[in-house]
Amino acid sequence: MIRTVLALLAGVLVSSAFAQQIPTIRLGRGFAAEEQVWLMSVRRDLTPNQGKKYELKQILFQANPERFQAFLAGELDAGTAPGLAVIFARAQGMDMKLVASVCLEAHGKDYFTTTYMVKDDGPIKSAKDLKGGTIGVVGIKTATDLWARAGLINAGLVPDKDTKVVPMAFPAIGEAVRSGKVSAGTFVEPFYSSEIAKGGLRKLFTAVDAVGYDHELLDLFFGEKFLKAHPDAVRAFLADYVAITKWYLANKEQGKRDLAKAGFVRTPVEIYVKNADWKRTPDARLDVGSLKKLSTFMHEKLQWLEKPVNVDEMVDQSFLPK
Repeated sequence: MIRTVLALLAGVLVSSAFAQQIPTIRLGRGFAAEEQVWLMSVRRDLTPNQGKKYELKQILFQANPERFQAFLAGELDAGTAPGLAVIFARAQGMDMKLVASVCLEAHGKDYFTTTYMVKDDGPIKSAKDLKGGTIGVVGIKTATDLWARAGLINAGLVPDKDTKVVPMAFPAIGEAVRSGKVSAGTFVEPFYSSEIAKGGLRKLFTAVDAVGYDHELLDLFFGEKFLKAHPDAVRAFLADYVAITKWYLANKEQGKRDLAKAGFVRTPVEIYVKNADWKRTPDARLDVGSLKKLSTFMHEKLQWLEKPVNVDEMVDQSFLPK
């Protein structure tokens, strides 16, 4: 009897010690376009390494600045963020690296791309007509701001001088365009489909039209300290991430329904499952060339960077499955 009790106690102690050795990845997430990331918490059955080689704790943030502040405070090990935001972060000396792609802005009938719209019956027929007007973006020096400025530059306009760029929340942009508060606005899903259903708005240009090429929208980053301290956990996490990305691409409707049921999205489920999706690569490999182009544009055309950022040093895809 005593031996049995001791054996059970030993087993509990070993299990407890093993659990303590499994690194927990504290990952800061957003509220749009990150379906396969969210599914890692909703469909743990599709992530065989979770609970064995790593634990995952997803923490919701409404914006990138708060996410990066939490990272700097040591409250996060990893997160999702636009490649553009990580370029900014690296320029400011933050020790983070991009390890995988989440989604891209891309041309193609099967993909959604961020769209700038105007009133259908209004006077603006092309971006050139935005001279003297305003364009609504979700934040200054965000990706939505970059695409807006690129679109204006393409039309021969000088941002801030010829056309004002003003920040506002995504849910408010539709009414702002309709009421004339702004001349044009930025639309992403699910707001794009909702506004199209209401009618009265039309496309002026897209994010891909603005910069002229497919490019990274959202990516996964890890802190360099965590990468060095727990390389096996990161590899196991990314193996699961690639596996669930492939599953999602093959089972989008089911994946979206699972996320809606778990409360990860607020859009009515029957609308959500029909919304067009951004491009996602099955192997989660980053389009490094597009990040280099964005960095150059930020430095040379927008003067957002004091000096160029070494994108090659910002990216580490060695943890992805071979």
